[in-house]
Order: sequence, then C-alpha cells, then structure tokens
Amino acid sequence: MEYGLDKSQTDLQHKAKEIAEQVIAPRAAEIDRAEQYPWDNVETLKDAGFMGMTIPKSLGGGGHSYLDAALVIEQMAKVCGVTGRISVEANMGAISAVLQYGSDEQKKLAAELVLNGDKPAICITEPDAGSAASEMTTRAERKGDQYVLNGKKHWITGGGVSKFHLIFARVFNEAGEDEGIGGFIAIKDEKPGLSIGNREPTMGLRGIPETEVLFEDLVIE
Repeated sequence: MEYGLDKSQTDLQHKAKEIAEQVIAPRAAEIDRAEQYPWDNVETLKDAGFMGMTIPKSLGGGGHSYLDAALVIEQMAKVCGVTGRISVEANMGAISAVLQYGSDEQKKLAAELVLNGDKPAICITEPDAGSAASEMTTRAERKGDQYVLNGKKHWITGGGVSKFHLIFARVFNEAGEDEGIGGFIAIKDEKPGLSIGNREPTMGLRGIPETEVLFEDLVIE
C-alpha cells in the first residue's frame, strides 16, 4: 500500500517550510556564532502553533500526531539545527513521557509551560555513566512523603534556559533498598537544590546550551 500525506499534512508541511525559509533561516548563522538561545524563534514557533503540537486539545495543545510534528521538525532542522532541536523537545521527549505517565496535575503543568515557550530538559546523562540509564548514580531517597535528590547530570540540552526538568534517578526506599529508576519533575528556580553547572563548548548547535545540572538535597513532593 502506498503511503502519503493527506491535505492537512501537506498544508502543515508547506506552512512550516515557508516559516523556516523566511523567518528562521536568516538568523541561523548568527545564532550559532553568538551562542545565544533564539527566544525570537521560540515566539515564532508559538505563534505558528508548533510548540506543543502533540499535546491534547483538552490541555490547550494542537492534538497533532507525531508524524505531523515530524513534518515541522524536518523543515526547521533543514535551516537551523537549534530551532529543529527546540521543535523536537517541544513535541516529543520529556513532554511525551509526562503525557503518557504523569498525573493530571503534572500533565497540566508540563503543557502550560511548553505552550508558553518552554523547551523541557530531560535529565538522564551523567559524567561517568553517559546515557546508560542502568549505570546512573543520581539518587532519589524516600523520606516520608518526599524524595530527596542528590547527584549530577551532564550534557543536558537547554540547561539554564529550560524551566521544566524531567529527572531520572535511582530510587531508594526508607530502608535504603534500591527500587530501580524513577522519573521526577522539578521546575528551575522554584525551590533550592537544582542548579546549573558548567556549560560545555560544542562544534555545532551552539545556540542551545549543553550544561551540567546539579542536585543537592532537592526535595520532590
């Protein structure tokens, strides 16, 4: 069976292509040279409905499929890798995980931030473990109704500009027993314990920071 796009998808693709070529492309080289996060491009994505495309309409999102989002991402990435990456994480990754597994309150929080221009940060990679989740050492220790997180993540895309952080850590119960890997949500500057460490130099995508994210007695309720 031959596969093709329907009219709404081709219209979406053409809209994304026009915006990418006319608005995004002219700024791409300067974004890379200046190493500055393109907040103006984020506003463009918001106005076009390209932030939170895959968020359900019930939460204010576009209710689009991942294929729809990929059509937009492809056009943005053709002209500006940074804007392409923002488009990815505004529609997939951390936001998808929260929409699939989060509570109603968490879904509402994540949706509101993304729709207002936040690119969520997904915190898995560590200095010694890389992206091998099975080797991570960041700890989330149960203390009554709370978890206390300690550890360090590295190469976190959007460190310092992202508000929403989906943090993966090794969970320990109150008896000190390892219960496996769990996911936790924290908002930058909302409470003490989450800080941004060094920014790493990169060979490309220089307009989006790659940093350490540090946890020191970060309390998650």
